[in-house]
Amino acid sequence: MIGTSIGAFGGYFAGRAQGRATVDGVRLQLSGQREDAVWQAELDAFAALIDQFNAARMQIGTVVAKFEASRRELRRLSPHGGGTREEAYAALMECVRELVVRENALRLRTARTYANAATAVRVQLLDVLEVLQAYCVARARGRRAWSLHRQFTSQMAGYISDLDAFVRDAQERFSRPRPGS
Repeated sequence: MIGTSIGAFGGYFAGRAQGRATVDGVRLQLSGQREDAVWQAELDAFAALIDQFNAARMQIGTVVAKFEASRRELRRLSPHGGGTREEAYAALMECVRELVVRENALRLRTARTYANAATAVRVQLLDVLEVLQAYCVARARGRRAWSLHRQFTSQMAGYISDLDAFVRDAQERFSRPRPGS
């Protein structure tokens, strides 16, 4: 009887230790899954923002092409789609609004250093848009606006350079193993 009681107590404590080890293992697994989910959310936020920066870049090209074309060229192209100058510019502004939303999402998911780098690229884009707007107004009034075009080209080169650096930094960050893995 004493042997049975000792065996029962031993089994109880062994089971309790095993249960505690199982709970600790589950906690560790859940912690790892949470870290994986946070890492993936950050990666997704970077990808979405970079995608939007590139969409803005492409839409800028569309706007410039529309405003550099003559009204006659635009009329000839209109049956093939693509919209008006004003529609292209409005699409660019919508693209920039979406970019700000994605930048804010990234800001919630990453370190301040990376968020500030994203903001720096957006500020460079806004500088491009300021010159682009003046250029579009001049072109809509029929002026060639060569000095504005040179200024736009210079600003655009800065934006592309900053964007490329941001993408390289993101690629480097996410090509390394996830911290804690």
